[in-house]
Amino acid sequence: MKRITTLGLLASLVIPALHAAETRIWTSRKGSTLEAELIRFDDKNVTLLTKERKEMMLPLVDLSIADRQFLVENSQAPAKILIEGEVGQPEKQVKLDNGMFVKLKDSNLTFGTDSESDYELLQSEHFIVASAGDIRPQAVAETAERLWHGMAFQHMNFRRDWGDKRMLILLVEKPTVYAALGKWYVGKLKEQGQDDQASKVMALWDKASGRTIAMPSDMVEKHNIFPETPVLKVSAEQSQMFKKPMGPFQIHVISGALLDRQLGNISGYGVEGLFAVLTGHSYYKEISLAGKSETQLIDVGGSGNDMFSEKKGFEDGTSWARTLRSLVKKGDIKCSIEPMFTWKVETLKPERLVLIYSFSAYMQSTPARLASFAAMVRRIESSKQIPAPIEIAKLFGFETVAALEADWKLFITEGNFK
Repeated sequence: MKRITTLGLLASLVIPALHAAETRIWTSRKGSTLEAELIRFDDKNVTLLTKERKEMMLPLVDLSIADRQFLVENSQAPAKILIEGEVGQPEKQVKLDNGMFVKLKDSNLTFGTDSESDYELLQSEHFIVASAGDIRPQAVAETAERLWHGMAFQHMNFRRDWGDKRMLILLVEKPTVYAALGKWYVGKLKEQGQDDQASKVMALWDKASGRTIAMPSDMVEKHNIFPETPVLKVSAEQSQMFKKPMGPFQIHVISGALLDRQLGNISGYGVEGLFAVLTGHSYYKEISLAGKSETQLIDVGGSGNDMFSEKKGFEDGTSWARTLRSLVKKGDIKCSIEPMFTWKVETLKPERLVLIYSFSAYMQSTPARLASFAAMVRRIESSKQIPAPIEIAKLFGFETVAALEADWKLFITEGNFK
């Protein structure tokens, strides 16, 4: 983090901090952090007191949106500081230390008896990537850390809520290990009486390339990890997707898992609207950071879970925005939040999926909207449900849902929607 020592009193109006005695971690766009107390701030700078009792003055625009949101909500800072600077891409701007990636040579994972010791563990600051096969895990670990920084940059409570745990990511290229993992997980679901879920997992296991599973409590305790674990299946034809960091599919799966964690992992509760929020966010991060989408959604139905369907956006991934813009202008598809929150995988059409993506892109398109989106995430975390459309409208500064939907439509038809 850029540090400038304060040499004297600031010439402009200084507002005293209300929580000067509170020490917290402040984060820059490039990922550097500083543990310090807030002393004061003006319209351009913030002055902090480090643990060594040294004053540091930092430009507000260099601080994360989460830090600026903290100032607005806790220290009477004017809301205008949220709209200064640019959204940028902190996930790409963060500087990572390669020394943070460490192989754990004396540790292994055990899933039943068929897959013992078949995983190599790579640990980073916030993740453990367990890989099976010839695939190298560091690219995925780097992607995860970059996406973690993006969440910490945007969400005020993300770092605090994460604590000292790590998220486990399973990266499986070896077919026998992947089959054994599926057999183990289906068995666990049946033991818990979740026969319907076990049947769906069994039907989709070999077809899906990404999913989230729950870890047993003894493994969670041993490795100090979260129970929810993303699983990435690496087939021979897809191995190129995992050789470099920030690949589209990596981003899609991991960004969805991180937002789900910040929301309080309520995905198992059948909360209305959650599918639209999580799916839109995953596609938004995938497309905005990788420049394209390589992800399709897969669903299974029928009495015997033998009817498969794939859901995706418009055929040409580069034309999503252009095609949706045309449909919205013609009135063939409406920017309406309430019906969108009822959509599930089985009811998706290409235009619906792209509309879900557009709403997430809208909510994260400016610093002010990002702050509103972060406030919505905190509301979901505390209430365990998606706010009603009118509450979302108010969070984004509108008196009515219609006004929010009109602004969203304007973003699609005339704004910087890509």
